[in-house]
Amino acid sequence: MTASVSNPYAGSPASKHTGIRIAVAVLGLATVVLGVVLLFNPVAAAKSLALLVGLAFIVGGLLEIAVGWDTRLRWVSAVLGAVLVVGGLLAIAWPDATLWAIALITGLSLLAHGVGRIALAVAMRHEVHNWGWLALAGAFGVLFGIAALAWPEATVLVLCLVLGAQITVFGLLITAAAFIPGGISSRVPAGA
Repeated sequence: MTASVSNPYAGSPASKHTGIRIAVAVLGLATVVLGVVLLFNPVAAAKSLALLVGLAFIVGGLLEIAVGWDTRLRWVSAVLGAVLVVGGLLAIAWPDATLWAIALITGLSLLAHGVGRIALAVAMRHEVHNWGWLALAGAFGVLFGIAALAWPEATVLVLCLVLGAQITVFGLLITAAAFIPGGISSRVPAGA
């Protein structure tokens, strides 16, 4: 004989933030993988640098959009993501680009995205618990963007290392922010 007791959690809808956290995690991990490929396989990356730069920027841009999807300033995250996606598409669509052109695209995209990411993180500090992680990700973007612009005649190795480091750090910080209690999608309770 069994008791007919229903489980109060059965059929409970998943948190509306679960899908966003999963998307952020998947895109964050993809960003980390692309960054690691650039960091630890620069010789192979030299042959396809424009493609890897483009893919890294596109995945990073999609990650930016996913991070801001559930905020009141969704459109700002979409614009920041679009900056990276456009930079990625430019790098991919320009197959004969010189190293200087790729460094310029990389530097300007990282710098613009980093400044925007910092501004958005500060603007959302009352809504997003872990806004500091997002601001730190923007600061690294600014740092690596300046480095790429300061050395436009850099070798492929240096460019792979600079972009690989930025993409890896960005992916790790955003992924960490998604899984820290309070997460990037959680709202600060009223009156907090």
